Amino acid sequence: MPLRLVARLLGLLCALAALPALAQNSTGEFTIAALPDTQFYSKSYPQIFTAETQWIADHAKEFNIQLVVGLGDIVDGGGDGYQWQNADLSYRVLDGKVPYMAVIGNHDYDLNNPAGRTASTKNFNAYFGPQRYAGKSWYKGQYPAGSNENFYGVFTFGGKEYLILMLEVFPRNSALSWAAAVMKNHPGIDTIVVTHAYTYADSTRMDRCDSNSSASMGVSQDNDGQQIWEKFTSKYSNITMVLNGHVVQGDGTGRRTDLGIYGNLVNQMLSDFQSWPNGGNGFIRLITVKPALNQVVVKTYSPYLNQWLTDSHNEFVLPYKNIGLSTATESIWGKVKNSSTCAGVSGAVVSNGLGSTITDVDGNFWLPAAGPKAYKLTVTQPGSTSIPQASSLVPGHQPPGKILMAKAGTFAGVVSWKLAPLANAKVVLTGGALRINTSTMTASDGTFTFGTVPYGTYTVTVSLPGTSTTAMYSTSIAGTAKSLKFEMQ
Repeated sequence: MPLRLVARLLGLLCALAALPALAQNSTGEFTIAALPDTQFYSKSYPQIFTAETQWIADHAKEFNIQLVVGLGDIVDGGGDGYQWQNADLSYRVLDGKVPYMAVIGNHDYDLNNPAGRTASTKNFNAYFGPQRYAGKSWYKGQYPAGSNENFYGVFTFGGKEYLILMLEVFPRNSALSWAAAVMKNHPGIDTIVVTHAYTYADSTRMDRCDSNSSASMGVSQDNDGQQIWEKFTSKYSNITMVLNGHVVQGDGTGRRTDLGIYGNLVNQMLSDFQSWPNGGNGFIRLITVKPALNQVVVKTYSPYLNQWLTDSHNEFVLPYKNIGLSTATESIWGKVKNSSTCAGVSGAVVSNGLGSTITDVDGNFWLPAAGPKAYKLTVTQPGSTSIPQASSLVPGHQPPGKILMAKAGTFAGVVSWKLAPLANAKVVLTGGALRINTSTMTASDGTFTFGTVPYGTYTVTVSLPGTSTTAMYSTSIAGTAKSLKFEMQ
């Protein structure tokens, strides 16, 4: 047999022998490139924006980049057409090379006004609306109809399906209801949520005491990060990750790892470099999911500077799932704040059901606990009230907690129908600084009480089958039952 043929046969045998090894190396890994707030690139440094997308397009195979997500604030001035044109050109570099999805931020509304909602998304939807993704097999739907304020896609990464859910900045309750329907229709599919504002610079979830929260944007009735967690992201066992931008405080980074209500691990990460030189110096977050190793590996790179950030805020490894994690005793820690002044509350008792501690002069608390495990924290102080909050202890990745308290009074009243007491009517109390949403039933004499609730303005809604619903606004009064009278029709 000629030596050349022998060599070829040996080469073929070696290749065949390598096939099992190659199959074993098919670990399902993939990388998502996240573009933190690009607003100042669109406004003043379009060359940096294009350097980001061109690098991703050129290196997608090398780094196994399967998807690009924009974290919101695509532009700085939502009403300025030239900024949208710059953003459009930079993103188009990715067309036909790497799929991408861009979430809406507060600056992306036509008047930089999220309160305008769909009516103020003319430019955003003209450039990044449903038509941009038309014909893409992964693009599955949006809310409201015809608007990409909220939309989602289903992708196959490493042989497995993933759901990517893009939510508007400070989502409305209706948007969260839509998102819940999407989750219901895709049970068991690992899901990554992207929304512009969620985790804050101190690694807590955003709430009313944080700068640039929903209240400062004129949408206080909608949902900050803490409410998104309570109403949505904690409630599904297949939500694995939440990504956001928006927050420039600190160095523009933050992260936390919590357990959802089903014990699933949810990694939540902030990255926003817009306050850095040149609007962010072109830094990109590269998030690599390694299911076989149960890892999420995060790195940060700027193709504009050809520089990697290697500090612990920008290069780190997180567990992907709550599988095989070591058990340890560490501290649940955080801060209790006054919901009106946002100052720390000293002398409050914080309990996790197993033990308790007292907040220090600045409102800080530390409470030993074992994990990984979820706890419910309650805070008590005479004359004040708070909403019990879930807190997780994940050894090595312990996030801080933040609990708001408010001075309290009582809330009570009576419901009647045709001037007679009405029993078993449902009374719902919503609103206030702590965003109370609770209900009770009227007694046989038509009376109801909510006991101690924070001072504030509330909507009280009363309903009973066969009668019409009446709602009114009122304010709780300390130490005195507020006498509310409802005459049902």
